[in-house]
Amino acid sequence: MKTTDNDNGNLRKEQEVSHTVETEPRFNLIDEPWMCCRTAEGTQTLSIRDVFDGSASPISVLGDSPTQDYAVLRVLLAIYWRAHHHALEKHMSTRREREAFSWPDWVEDQLIDATSGSRDEVVLDYLESVKDRFYLFHPTQPFMQVSDLHTRKNEATTVNRLIPEAEHSYFSMRAGSGQEKLDFAEAARWLIHTHAWDYSGIKSGAVGDPRVKGGKGYPIGTGWTGMTGGTVVCGATLRETLVLNTTPEAVLEVGTPDLPVWERKPDTAAQRATGDLVPTGPVDLATWQSRRVRLFREGTAVTSVLVSNGDRIPDAGKNIMLDPMTPYRYSPNQSKKGHVAYYAKPYDTSRTMWRAIDPLLVLDGDPGFSEKKKAPRRPATLSHLATLADDGVVEGILDVSVVSMEYGAQSSSVSTIVSASVGIPLDVLRSNQMSDALRQDIRDAAARTEQIATALGSFAGNLLVASGGDYEFGADAADRFYADMEPRFIEWIRRVGTADSDTHVVAWQKILKEQVFAIAEELVRSAGPRALIGRTIGADDSGSGGRIISAATAYDGLRRKVADILNLLSNEQKTRRDQ
Repeated sequence: MKTTDNDNGNLRKEQEVSHTVETEPRFNLIDEPWMCCRTAEGTQTLSIRDVFDGSASPISVLGDSPTQDYAVLRVLLAIYWRAHHHALEKHMSTRREREAFSWPDWVEDQLIDATSGSRDEVVLDYLESVKDRFYLFHPTQPFMQVSDLHTRKNEATTVNRLIPEAEHSYFSMRAGSGQEKLDFAEAARWLIHTHAWDYSGIKSGAVGDPRVKGGKGYPIGTGWTGMTGGTVVCGATLRETLVLNTTPEAVLEVGTPDLPVWERKPDTAAQRATGDLVPTGPVDLATWQSRRVRLFREGTAVTSVLVSNGDRIPDAGKNIMLDPMTPYRYSPNQSKKGHVAYYAKPYDTSRTMWRAIDPLLVLDGDPGFSEKKKAPRRPATLSHLATLADDGVVEGILDVSVVSMEYGAQSSSVSTIVSASVGIPLDVLRSNQMSDALRQDIRDAAARTEQIATALGSFAGNLLVASGGDYEFGADAADRFYADMEPRFIEWIRRVGTADSDTHVVAWQKILKEQVFAIAEELVRSAGPRALIGRTIGADDSGSGGRIISAATAYDGLRRKVADILNLLSNEQKTRRDQ
């Protein structure tokens, strides 16, 4: 077999490689340690069984990248969802049993078990029933792979094909021959990541895939998860995180069976179905096989890999509304009369938290939305927990982590990974008059922050003019302001609802005012003496009719804009003067 890489035209030097022919199962992910997890004792590598049998106390998945952690977590969620689906199905076989079942009570019991760290016998029994499908290497059914996947020329690529460009710095730090090899645990993690996040572009053409033309697999889009804004409600332990990210739809299956890859027949080189393959539910999407993959090993190391096209998400993800862990955006361009179009919404890689407020918080009917401009749909997990809060099952603040990947042109390369965390009071997510007002306070605070940042950028541009240059919006100054304010904003959100609303809003406006003028004064000091003197602009040929622009006039203009934007703060100061 020769090693090459045709993806996106990045050809590597061909070399002869050998690989071990699989004659028996090897490295079962249920029993072998492969997941990097954070525990109270530090980082540990755990098996799937370790998570559920009480032998370890993982707090979270903490592997090689935030995107990898999210993909691995969703495999654990799919296991948890399917295990409890099968168990509940047995105990809800009659109408009386179904009527007696209480979802809030079930969640409450699950949270108690998760907090206690007791064994989850339901999941452990399920793992035994599907154990044969979790071997990383298997003669006929390797985990998330096709056992006989090959190209017409029997080509494969080096293992760094599994690791996206955003992680190349990590990969290049691995010493010596490690750059050409992955151990089984690493390979398992990056295999799962590839199905979730792989970029689009031309793939190796697998024999048996009728879509292949001229030996190439033409682009079918990114992995499903790459289209989404990954959203995780983080518990105190990994087990609690699994419960908090479980919605009824993920467990109480209705209609078409929602199967993970390990409960289906092993995939072939071809797509599972001809034509459009429609996802069946949260489990299907959490384990969506966007690629066909085959790992090749030499002894105890994976040395090469073949990646070809897998299952294509139909219609670029239009109205695939079954993933509870992503927000969805309304598309006016794709919507028609009687047919509304939504798409999963990734989080923005710049100014992430400021632009994530609406996708995380809003409800239909919140101000600023209409029939023509519909509100985004926040992750179903957040709405579900708001409902459980009404039932008294959960309370307080949700610790929410978000993760997304930004791709390059035509999604054929990885550009940037973004991850961030924010604490959201459950009272903000509920649907009542007080919660509606709290949501609006947060949205208004974010909007005023944006207005202040814009005013600061304009001020920086005016300083350039005062110094003798041409006007250019001060993007660096605005970005610095956003960066300085983000951790403060996150902390401010956590306290929403704990004090008088106007008092809390005024406190935020005071922080904005303090920071914008701190940066503005730095800009004045660095602008130089010419800006202090200023210059006349807009004068006619006789020298009249112009106006002076200097650091002082620019600063006065900024002060007026800030006063207009921070209205509550201005009103408070006016009231104090009147008294």
